[in-house]
Amino acid sequence: MRTLPRLVLLIALAAFVGAAPAAAADPEGPQVELVSPVEGAVFYQGQHVQAAWGCFPGTLGWPVITCQGDLPLGDYLDTSSVGTHTFTVHAVDYAGAETTVTHTYTVFDVIPPTATITTPAAGAEYPLGAKLYASYTCDDGAGGSGIIGCIGTYPNEYPVPTDRPGTFTFTVDAFDGALNHGTATVSYTIADRTPPTITISSPADGARYLVGDAITASYSCHDDFDGSRVSCKATRIDTTPGTHTFRVDSVDSSGNAASVSTNYSVRYDFDGFYTPLVAEPAVVSLKAGDNVPAKFSLHGDRGLDVLARAAWRPCFVTTNDSSIAAGSLTYNGGPDRYTFMWATDKAWAGSCKELLLTLRDGTTHQAYVNFR
Repeated sequence: MRTLPRLVLLIALAAFVGAAPAAAADPEGPQVELVSPVEGAVFYQGQHVQAAWGCFPGTLGWPVITCQGDLPLGDYLDTSSVGTHTFTVHAVDYAGAETTVTHTYTVFDVIPPTATITTPAAGAEYPLGAKLYASYTCDDGAGGSGIIGCIGTYPNEYPVPTDRPGTFTFTVDAFDGALNHGTATVSYTIADRTPPTITISSPADGARYLVGDAITASYSCHDDFDGSRVSCKATRIDTTPGTHTFRVDSVDSSGNAASVSTNYSVRYDFDGFYTPLVAEPAVVSLKAGDNVPAKFSLHGDRGLDVLARAAWRPCFVTTNDSSIAAGSLTYNGGPDRYTFMWATDKAWAGSCKELLLTLRDGTTHQAYVNFR
């Protein structure tokens, strides 16, 4: 029964007696060959460089049990940031001896910085006279040498001129600490979309003149860019009786057009009917069938074409229906009187009629007649 325990004990003792003596530490340690990066190597930012090294036994021949670099073998070195970097390989042999090798390498910045222009925007159109302020930034990217200069056509937040139309360019130059240069340029347009302003002083809108009055045109045109040099053309003043339109047109050098009109009237100097007619709402009583003289003055001989239409209708109606009034027009220069001799009908006895004389200036003058 004791055979198995005795066998185990003998095996353990034999193993202890037959074991190799403790290994002595290698005074030189394992050998490390750091091939990449070599000491003092120079790389450009972002360059792909693989780490390469090897670990070998020292003079005593103890095998290497640990051979470890900052990165796995074959991985790319860190060249993302500018400056001085180190790469270390650490080796340990079976005897516990250690060797550490560190190489220093430098990454230079060869990547140009970038410039971004926000205002004025590329291809944008801005109105003449707009408030526009320069806005832009420069960037050297992560790990770069840093921006030392960011210079635009105008300083950041400085007003960009918009006082003349045309297409312009805006440029920003960026410089980093390694004196790499980057640039950005945008084109933008200042457009005159505002038409000229027109002011008509005379004839004023709604103005009324009498036949024979002198009517003098007075107007001006102005443009934000062309100033008073802008074209300014007006229609002819019409002094004939009636209602007229006076118009001024202006076009600036950018093709923006404007037009302003006023309406004015030229009237006969009609001062009312003379006896036997009276001014409304009064009513005169006359005999039906007689010729009724409608006398009036226009302060001078204006010709016999002053009367555009003579008509009558029942008194106090509100419609525009009327009938042609028979009669003829004469002028007597002595008393300065026009007379329309209205031919009435005997059948009108017992009725009231309203005479309507419409002059060529567009005005209508009325009088009530009660026929007996």
